Amino acid sequence: MAAGLTLVCPVRGRLKAKARSADGLTPSEERLRVELIRHLIERGYDKANIRVEAVIKRFGNSGRNSFRVDVAVLDVPVSTLPRDDVDELLRHAVILGEVKRDNSKAASAKAYQVKPMLDFAGRDDCVAVYWDDVERRVYWQTHERGRKVSHEGPLSDLPAPGHAPGAVPLTFATISADKPLLTIFRRIENILHSASIGQSKRFNILLQLLLAKLHDEHLHSTSPDTPLILQDFQSLGTSATTAAQSSNKLLKQAVQYYKAFLPEPVADKFPIPGDLLLEVMQILAPIKIVSMKQSVIQDFYMYFARHIYKWDLAQYFTPTTVTDFIVEVLNPRFGEHIRDPACGSADFLTAAFRRGQAWPDYASSVWGSDVSGEAVQVAVLNMILNGDGKTNIHKEDSLQKIVANQESCDIVICNPPFGTSITERRTEVLNNFDLGHEWLLDEQGQWQVTDKLLGKQEVGILFAETCTRLVHPGGRFALIVPNGYLGNRSQRYLVLREWLLRHCRPAVVVGLPRFAFKSSGASVAASIIFCEKREEPLANASEADDYELCVEIVDRVGWKLGDKRGETLYRRDPSDGTYLYDEADELILDSDFADTLSRIRASDAAEYFPWLTRELPPEAVGKKPGWTVQSTEVAHDEFCTLDPKRHSRKLREVQNAIVSNPYFRLGDVVDFMVEGSSVDGERRTLVADKLYRYVEINDVSIGTYRWQSLRGWEVPSRGKHHAEPDDIYIGSIWSCVRKWFLAARDCDDMVVTNGFLRLRLKPDHNDLLLDIVAGLCSEAFGTQMRSFARGSDGLAEISSLDAAEVVLPYVKDPVVREELKPFVDQLRSGYTSVEAKVTALLDEGRLPIPRPPDRPHHTSVV
Repeated sequence: MAAGLTLVCPVRGRLKAKARSADGLTPSEERLRVELIRHLIERGYDKANIRVEAVIKRFGNSGRNSFRVDVAVLDVPVSTLPRDDVDELLRHAVILGEVKRDNSKAASAKAYQVKPMLDFAGRDDCVAVYWDDVERRVYWQTHERGRKVSHEGPLSDLPAPGHAPGAVPLTFATISADKPLLTIFRRIENILHSASIGQSKRFNILLQLLLAKLHDEHLHSTSPDTPLILQDFQSLGTSATTAAQSSNKLLKQAVQYYKAFLPEPVADKFPIPGDLLLEVMQILAPIKIVSMKQSVIQDFYMYFARHIYKWDLAQYFTPTTVTDFIVEVLNPRFGEHIRDPACGSADFLTAAFRRGQAWPDYASSVWGSDVSGEAVQVAVLNMILNGDGKTNIHKEDSLQKIVANQESCDIVICNPPFGTSITERRTEVLNNFDLGHEWLLDEQGQWQVTDKLLGKQEVGILFAETCTRLVHPGGRFALIVPNGYLGNRSQRYLVLREWLLRHCRPAVVVGLPRFAFKSSGASVAASIIFCEKREEPLANASEADDYELCVEIVDRVGWKLGDKRGETLYRRDPSDGTYLYDEADELILDSDFADTLSRIRASDAAEYFPWLTRELPPEAVGKKPGWTVQSTEVAHDEFCTLDPKRHSRKLREVQNAIVSNPYFRLGDVVDFMVEGSSVDGERRTLVADKLYRYVEINDVSIGTYRWQSLRGWEVPSRGKHHAEPDDIYIGSIWSCVRKWFLAARDCDDMVVTNGFLRLRLKPDHNDLLLDIVAGLCSEAFGTQMRSFARGSDGLAEISSLDAAEVVLPYVKDPVVREELKPFVDQLRSGYTSVEAKVTALLDEGRLPIPRPPDRPHHTSVV
């Protein structure tokens, strides 16, 4: 269903536009009209002089038919002219504009709508403008020896107010970066296809055009007002032969410059005739590639590389919303060297480079390496495409070269390969890392590194140490890690956090939602940790100084989660679903990153880490401060937990609200029972031929449950709990924490899966069953349980030690207790739903409904 658009027009204000495309995102004619109006205003034309949808000619009986233009710009305010006086409007019209929603019918539109507009014009200096999603062209007429001569040129030929039209050469300053690069090159591809050029040859030509265009822009970026080599040659009257000669000369220079970085050789001469080159340059010459948004470049490159190099780049790229956010938090300054030791496609480095490319020779400060040769090729082309002429990207094993490269830069950004199966086993590499050795607790209970090498270590853990060692003391780094690294109790992750706290001061931790990197093949929940390297490491983490650590959670990332395609998501008007555009005519990304960035900068952490806001303008710092916690909460925690869920504002506010009234701690009123044991502590086992009611985790909801009738031999091995009356079962897995139920009085034959914690009220707290039931039905309970989960995926577990820290309020109001009591009694009876009661009646033979055999499996068709 097409959603439509909500636009802000400088002339007409807020308006709705119908979507004429399936996704509602393809530029509508109305949106493009707003773009044209904005451009005219930026060019200096007064918005009071602009009329939208103006009639410039009436035809037929009583003028019943009319010729309209989308935009007319006058030399006087629109309000001073009669609304329907066509002749008066034409006497004052200096620009007449025609807008089309796409380029598919550009030729006929220009021939039969745009050019005839000038024949109706009342002024010799009137200009016609054609505007679509690819082309923006200007048309005007001159009188030469008594004849009208028509002219056409790129948008840069549009005269300023009060100036006469005329063709002028394109310069770096006048070409535009506001067009979709992918759409531009697809239009060029169509031109080549129409000239009967095969697909393989077409994409080789596109690569030639890309390299030549980039090299031309680099050559002229420092002299932005001198004419470029690639021009809209036809508008300047340049012959096809001359155009081909100058274009080929430029291409030869570009190929010579870039050939060391290209994965395959590129011919240094265009294999197309000059007249075809003229047509192509009308589209290509007026655009500016090096200033386009990184997301626009990325979309184009993923399409381009898939066709020319047969590369699927989805596995490499990190979304630009993430890379830009991380670079902005790190806030690199001129003269600081930035490195990515596992650069992949160099998305972090391109983001860093684009942020500082206005600084002199900033490309010399951006460095990257990767162990994969293909990744290096991808990275190099990505850097070239984003405007880097240095491409300091090298094939290198960063783990193997850690000693040679340590303290070589000021900033490190890294999204390393992580996972328990991605390990390093080489002894010569492990020997170079503290975290490549075994750690043991000494007599004082402090972790100490030993001389004994581990048999293997996770690569992600070694990269955490790498990032720290690469920066100078006082330097900083950003590292994307799975949440298990920041919260799991197992020794390897605890030692990692102990080591980090000794060598670094964590400044900011930002939690991301699960599936944030699904398009790259990672389904775990990850976080970004920003750290500053200490001048001298501490003897142990508990000696850490006290300061404010900023903790933020991002819920909306700007793309569809759980989908490998990672479809971009934009904000919509909640009343009608139309896509919202900002005042710069840009879709608004449905993302929390911008607000999170402003809160981080406004947080108390910025007082302890001045680089967060150094040299930033006041408007870049938000007014709403971010959430902070004292660093000693982490340093003095038994497990040095850095998981942002555990320290989040949401958790603290929920718990603070609960403890502001009478409350109890769950661990104080219940006992957590051992799997497979009875209340008396006896081990219980299944009898093979006995019939049991087995409760699977998918059979449980909020307070309700079903069961399957299975023989003992059929019960899965995960069936660990043998239920007893008044057992309370709560989901112990992150994705299932809202699931819970109360075992009925008659449950001697019930077995429950191990995805639950089994609770029993302590004898002196039996009167709190109602209070617990009320609490378990709340999102406040779910928030606490999810925050206490330790792990990186949907199976992250909440241990009994953590669940014991949940706080719930007493239900003090006697009227409320009386209203809830019947529901609790019903739970204790086992009839948690209508289905449960009907099942019981069927078992007793008291309902006249047949009982067909159970389906043997959920895949059974009947």
